[in-house]
Amino acid sequence: MYSWRITKYNPAKRNESGHYTDLDEWTCFSEGEKKLTMDEYLDIEKRYVDAIMIVMDEMNIDSLFIESLELYSKEIKVQDAREFIAKLWVGKKINKSEIQGIARLTLRNAVWCKLRLRNRFFVHFGYDYYMFIGVSDSCTKALEKIKSIGLYVEGYDSPYL
Repeated sequence: MYSWRITKYNPAKRNESGHYTDLDEWTCFSEGEKKLTMDEYLDIEKRYVDAIMIVMDEMNIDSLFIESLELYSKEIKVQDAREFIAKLWVGKKINKSEIQGIARLTLRNAVWCKLRLRNRFFVHFGYDYYMFIGVSDSCTKALEKIKSIGLYVEGYDSPYL
């Protein structure tokens, strides 16, 4: 399985231990609201969601299953997502629109989830605005496209496997 860490973080700003050294960088939705405009935040969030769709498209995948799901009720209410979340559960097959919705809510700290399609594809979200995608094929075109939208792609095993 091929696996990558896909983020907004420039790998050139990592130290020899792999830790990110730019202390001015925002690392979560609530922090982002203080350091950039909502439009700037939404642009970066869209890139993450687009990255998932780009890989799914190259793999000819149109749905995933919710493998894990944690809900944070206060943030779900803040994001006005109660109706959407009420239709989701572990094991549910979700379409691209639902994948985009749950990815946004995860990036905004309203939920945490792991999505998967058997041994072909997974997406995991980590702390500090990290995203991990794994696939059964190399997806070289998708990776180049993700880089072209301004995200960084690093070979990396998901810590959530």
